[in-house]
Amino acid sequence: MNRMTQDSIDVRGDARPALTSLRFVAALLVFITHIAFLAPFANPAISESFSTIAHDAGYLGVSFFFVLSGFVLTWSARVGDRVRDFYRRRFMKIVPNHLVVFGPAVAVTFVIGLGMGVVPILVNYLFLLQAWVWNFEFAAQSPNSPTWSLGVEVFFYAVFPLFYLLVRRIRRERVWSWWVVSGLIILAIPFVVGAVTPSGPASPAFDGGTWLQQKLLLFFPITRLPEFVLGMLTARLVQERRFVGIGLGWSTVLCVVVYIVALFLPHIYAFAGLWAFPVALLIGAAASRDPRKPGLLESRPVVWAGEASYAFYLIHLPLMLLALFVVGRLQPDGPEGPFAKMGTIPAILFILGLVIVTLLVSRLLFIAVERPAMRRWARSRGDDAGRRSTTGNGGTTAPTGDGGTDRPGRTVS
Repeated sequence: MNRMTQDSIDVRGDARPALTSLRFVAALLVFITHIAFLAPFANPAISESFSTIAHDAGYLGVSFFFVLSGFVLTWSARVGDRVRDFYRRRFMKIVPNHLVVFGPAVAVTFVIGLGMGVVPILVNYLFLLQAWVWNFEFAAQSPNSPTWSLGVEVFFYAVFPLFYLLVRRIRRERVWSWWVVSGLIILAIPFVVGAVTPSGPASPAFDGGTWLQQKLLLFFPITRLPEFVLGMLTARLVQERRFVGIGLGWSTVLCVVVYIVALFLPHIYAFAGLWAFPVALLIGAAASRDPRKPGLLESRPVVWAGEASYAFYLIHLPLMLLALFVVGRLQPDGPEGPFAKMGTIPAILFILGLVIVTLLVSRLLFIAVERPAMRRWARSRGDDAGRRSTTGNGGTTAPTGDGGTDRPGRTVS
């Protein structure tokens, strides 16, 4: 399996900036869940309401990223693309930012008094193996816990060439059937896990559930794989102009309705299962938008933020902890608990200010690290020769969402 081919898939080259913008929304949802976990509001009623409403936002955001990953990789795959070139692009997409953030994130944990062992830091954080670790106490020791999802993404990248060939070979009239089956499998996983797993021990971070359930439903790469496949199938439907005609507005409403329903259900169903169909419909609707009729998601400020969403996701929690420490609200041994509370207005201003600072720092990472690394090292010599022969005058074509090159204007990540 040296090359990935696209016999029957009609790849469209026009831009999909709405997907780039939605990536920032997903990263912001994860940010909101983590700030809710830190509970900055002194008013008990506001704190409880905020925590209840924001609790599942991060789960929705991560599910969006996993489905979008399958979509983007399928969308940006090119005829004759070599597997090693694909792996090079994915490596250069995630590793440079990860390595740059590694040192500061570790330093923050020691500055705020939450130091941890060298082995957990290397296993859980540097080498992104946290998603495969079954011991909760060991897995919990990470200077930047959101990076568990990068370990899941690495697994997706590893199996993508094989699954791409399988998805490509599905008969055109059966793609929708496989799309529905994939979504139903995602919905069924929480019920199966809940039925077959023991009732204990309880998870310290999952009210009403066990660590094994949390591990299988939230962190484990194999049980998250169907979301990735659903994204791949969504991409094929959009490429073949056969995706359901639901607009971005209605798909957004569906996501909101499902989110509200999830607030009244046990958390075991909110890790991933509930989001499959709404998220896939949202991504398909955003990708199906007519680029000649731009809206808010195609506006430059929102796309500008979306381009830095990966860096935003990487740095938001270390910056959050550092900011709380600087303003004197992070006190691991304090009488109020680890996180001292703020008044309502100061807490709101703190959150808004932190979002702005995190976005600016993440944009700096995008400009100084992520984009240069992709431009310099993500392309093979064959890519360079292909661009020169395509443009004919030594010019360049636009980068695809995964760091390759394709027709001008094509960017989805």
